Amino acid sequence: MSRAAEQRLLQQAGAIAGLWRAAHAGQRDTWTCAGLAELLLAPGRLFTPAARPAAFAAGPPGTCFATASRLADEHADLLYIEGMVLADGVPFAFDHAWCVSAASDRVIESTLPDGAGLAYLGIALTDDYRREQQALRGVDAVITGGGINLADNADNADALRGGLPAHAWLPIGRLLPAPTEAREGS
Repeated sequence: MSRAAEQRLLQQAGAIAGLWRAAHAGQRDTWTCAGLAELLLAPGRLFTPAARPAAFAAGPPGTCFATASRLADEHADLLYIEGMVLADGVPFAFDHAWCVSAASDRVIESTLPDGAGLAYLGIALTDDYRREQQALRGVDAVITGGGINLADNADNADALRGGLPAHAWLPIGRLLPAPTEAREGS
């Protein structure tokens, strides 16, 4: 685990949160969060990169939401996590999904090659909420816009307007560090 990578991810999430808040000034002022990054900086947690266990095969690139969801459905001890990752060789954090064991914060990567994920910021979603939102939205992504385009996730505007409901997420992962200058842009 690299504290520098985590700090970089948190800085980027803070900057993205500030950009979304500014871009939607006057439109989302009463919303709890203007976009995904701001949502992740509230109940979000940090997760520890780890080698993928041999029992789990990586899905094809671009299928992280579907692959992580399938893994969580197939293995009762795995939780689906959605959020952002900072990956080796990519200059910016992007929307992503992965799994963790219910007993650990160690990432079981859904699609990236082993060692590519440097820092993970996300929210462990309950199976019921995940399945409900996937059915409502008709896509595998639950709280993000999906993809690597930092798309607006207004499809799940309720989560942005009032925050995630208590039944939607689990307090799994490491707490974010206290606010620092690394996240002043949020």
